[in-house]
Amino acid sequence: MAQNMEVSQQHSSFVNNNNEPNSINTPVLPTRLISRFRTRFHWHGVKPIPLIFALTTGLILRFAVPKPDKVTTRAWTLLSIFLTTITGLVYAPLPVGAWAFVCLTVTLITKTLSFEEAFSAMTNEVIWLIVVAFFFSRGFIKTGLGDRVATYFIKWMGRKTIGLAYGLVLSEALVSPAIPSSTARAGGVFGPVIKSVSVNNGSMPFDKKSAKKIGSYLSMSQLQVCT
Repeated sequence: MAQNMEVSQQHSSFVNNNNEPNSINTPVLPTRLISRFRTRFHWHGVKPIPLIFALTTGLILRFAVPKPDKVTTRAWTLLSIFLTTITGLVYAPLPVGAWAFVCLTVTLITKTLSFEEAFSAMTNEVIWLIVVAFFFSRGFIKTGLGDRVATYFIKWMGRKTIGLAYGLVLSEALVSPAIPSSTARAGGVFGPVIKSVSVNNGSMPFDKKSAKKIGSYLSMSQLQVCT
């Protein structure tokens, strides 16, 4: 009798669990599979509208605009590719590096430039110096070294804003023999430091009110020193 009661209770509990909406037999929505499907088939490639606009600009110049008599066909084609490159850099159908290499490849495919002419800038020491300096800049940002340098900078010379400006001037004078390019010094070395100093003092780059405080002052002083 007791065994029959236990069996009936188990049967009733099984029936009640089947009637519940959150039971085991209720089909569960495969959210992970759906999210993976959306991530997998999400378009991560070139942006079509900026690509069409950039290509159309170059093609119109190449085939629709009359070529001057004193300009060769090769020079006119190079000008159209250059205009396409600049338009792509502005509207960004691809990242800057990828778009530059695509346009460089087009100059080689169309035989507008030879291989030596296309890659002649790669052998320039100043270009590589700027590239290495910008690598240092990314290292400053990624590792937080810019923040630490800015903190010590504020500790030593941060009593007044003009002291920070003079410190940047002295640093510019010391670094300039090693890095002769003003672009490399400004963008690769002092840019992250000025940004860190400004952010630590509450001057945010994209905030209209706070950007006009110490950030704009240090940026302007550094720009005057570089030029």
